Amino acid sequence: MKALVYQGPMTMTLEEVPDPVPGAGEVLVSVHAVGICGSDMHGFIGKTGRRKPPMVMGHEATGVVAQVGAGVTHFQPGDRVVLNPILSCGVCRNCRAGRPNICLDRHALGVDLPGAYADYVRLAERMLWPMPDELSFVAGALVEPLAVALHAVNLTPIRLMDTVAIVGTGTIGLLALMAAKLAGAGTVIVTDKSLHRLDVAKRLGADVTINVDKEEPLPIVQSLTHGTGADAVVEAVGFSATVQQAMSLVRPGGHVTWIGNSQPNIEMNMQSVVTREVTVQGAYAFHDEFPQSIAAIAAGRINPLPLIEETVGTLQETLTAIRDLAEGKKDPVKVVWQARPKSESPK
Repeated sequence: MKALVYQGPMTMTLEEVPDPVPGAGEVLVSVHAVGICGSDMHGFIGKTGRRKPPMVMGHEATGVVAQVGAGVTHFQPGDRVVLNPILSCGVCRNCRAGRPNICLDRHALGVDLPGAYADYVRLAERMLWPMPDELSFVAGALVEPLAVALHAVNLTPIRLMDTVAIVGTGTIGLLALMAAKLAGAGTVIVTDKSLHRLDVAKRLGADVTINVDKEEPLPIVQSLTHGTGADAVVEAVGFSATVQQAMSLVRPGGHVTWIGNSQPNIEMNMQSVVTREVTVQGAYAFHDEFPQSIAAIAAGRINPLPLIEETVGTLQETLTAIRDLAEGKKDPVKVVWQARPKSESPK
C-alpha cells in the first residue's frame, strides 16, 4: 500500500510499504478521509519532538472496515467507522479513574503508532466507533478535533452568559468557540493575527474578534467586562506570547484552560496567578467527549464543515498540502484528504 512516511524535520516521502495485517482484536480500516492537524505540522517541522522518524502520521480519520482479526465482535467488513486515535491500557490508575486520555501507558495513532496518512491503517477494535449515516466521511474527520475542543470546554467552568475569550483561531480554537457558545457563554471574544481566520470566527458566532497585530486585546476585554476581565479563557495556541496574553485577559478568580501544545516550555508571570487566584487547567485529548462529538455533529448541534476550506484527493496532494502549510504558503483553516474510491481490501 501507499503511505506518507515522516523521515525527519521538513522531510516526508510517499512510499510503498507492506500491507498491514490485523492481529487478534485488531481491525484493518480502509482510510476514506483524514484531516491535516496542526500538531502534524509541528511534528513535520520538528518543533515538538513527539513524532520519531520513520513513521506515518495522521490521526483525524474515518474509513471503512476492510478486514477483522480473530476475536473482533463489534465490527465487520463494510462498516463505516470513526477512528479514536488514543490507545489506553485500561488498567492503570488513571484509566480505572475514568481518565484514559492521561493513561500512564498511552499510545496514539500517528504519534507513536502508524497513522492514517496511508491507504490502510491497523488498530485495536476498541479504537473504533460506528459512524452514523448522517455523517459523511469528511465531516467525520472533524470528530476528533471537536472532541478535543469539547473536552477543554467541559473542563472550563462556564456559567450562562459568562464572558469567554478564545486565544487562537486554529481548528481547535474555532471549535472551542462553537463549544463555548453551546455551553452557554454569553459573550465570546476571539483573538488572533489572521484576518481570514478572524472572519471565519465571526461567521461561526464570535461576538468580538480582535486582531492582535492592530489592537491591544486587554483594553478591549476590560471595556467589555466593566474592568474585570474574562470569566474564562481558552488558550489554543501554546506559545509563550499567547499564554501570556491569555493570563492577562482573565479576571481575578477566573479560569484559564491551556489546550495549546506547541512549545514545550513557556514563560509566564507566576505572581499574577498566585495573587489573583487564577485557576490554570491543562486539557489533553478527550474521553467521553469522543462519542459526544459524533452525536453533536450528527444531530446538527455543531457544524464543523465551514472549517474545511480545502480538500485533496491523493496522498501526493496531501504531501504537497503539508509542505505548503508548514512553509506558510497557504492558510486554510482545515485541509482534509478525501481518498478516492478504492477496493476495501489491500492487494
